[in-house]
Amino acid sequence: MTWKRIKPLVKVRRVPAFAATQNGLEANYLAALRTNAGLASRQDFSFNAAVRRRKSSSGRIIGAGGAIMKAILASVTLALCLLGILPGQSSARIIVGLSSVNVAFLPVYVSEAKGFFKDEGLDVLLVLFNAGATNLQALVGGDVQIMGSAFVETIGGRAAGIDIKNFWGISNIMPFQLYSQPDFKSMKQAKGKRFAISRFGSLTDFLTRASLRHFGIDAKEVTILQIGSTPARFAALSAKGVDASLVWFPVTEIAKTQGYNKLLDLKEVFPEWPYETFAARESYLGREKEQVTKFLRAYQRGIKYTHENKADAVNILRKYVKIDPAYAPAGYDEYRDSFPVNGHIAEKAIPVVIEEEFQTGRIKKKLSLEDLLDRSFIKSLGGK
Repeated sequence: MTWKRIKPLVKVRRVPAFAATQNGLEANYLAALRTNAGLASRQDFSFNAAVRRRKSSSGRIIGAGGAIMKAILASVTLALCLLGILPGQSSARIIVGLSSVNVAFLPVYVSEAKGFFKDEGLDVLLVLFNAGATNLQALVGGDVQIMGSAFVETIGGRAAGIDIKNFWGISNIMPFQLYSQPDFKSMKQAKGKRFAISRFGSLTDFLTRASLRHFGIDAKEVTILQIGSTPARFAALSAKGVDASLVWFPVTEIAKTQGYNKLLDLKEVFPEWPYETFAARESYLGREKEQVTKFLRAYQRGIKYTHENKADAVNILRKYVKIDPAYAPAGYDEYRDSFPVNGHIAEKAIPVVIEEEFQTGRIKKKLSLEDLLDRSFIKSLGGK
């Protein structure tokens, strides 16, 4: 496969920071620091602000990362224009934003690689972001029609008045563990420490704050830094730019073998968790119900194929996620049973999340499950 790098429309001045190349992590995950005087407190880290285009016989994927939202959305729009694809240009064309390069999206990669979307007459383009918050803004701006993202990240959008609803469960698992520097051995030492997240308002932001509350620590007593996706956060941890970070597989295995300290497995706090879901604006779901149904039929084929064909699924995982080949089978095993064929969304933790978001003032009104869920597609396709 070949990659073409497309320069962003908005230039961002940057200096080299952390290179996430440890143990097979994708070398292209090169983080950069914005040259900003206030960076050390609450400013933003980022990847190279560029869009990558990959062509293969099975389809197309665009990867987007950026230091500021304008750069991200401008780059995505530029890439779509270069591909001759504009939102709304064709009802059979669906642009799907994925909030990270993640094992949890394996059935999505499988569906694309095996041509299941094309079998339904759909031209599906996957756009990769480094945080759910940026994915949500792309959805609001019309640059993507469907987002694959953490359920938590849609709560803030809905509370802000965006007509977004989750309509299908992708993965029901709590994958995160909190790792720290070797000398940071207990959360009793957390005060004054630097914690890495992807972006404010993202899942890692919420879970970091939830972890602190779990140990009776006010988030104001620590420093929370926006760094980027898991590889970038682990690179920052490796460079001692932060003291702790949430990470997921396979970085959890890498962190363990390299001597970092596991402070908390988030399964202890949230044993049942609606990790990744498909979400879209209500207006789109109503207008394009037939196309969404076709998309989900193809995706169900991808889930079933993933469940029944481990060897091929592992190869696809290696291709799309770029993890060390030695870790791919274990990643498949860890996530396999979290992929619901019937679209089930693990709802038990959602009211708790809503209450905590409301009590901390991050959302101004309480939401119900009905505010956040469109169950019509699960009802129509879930039994098939």
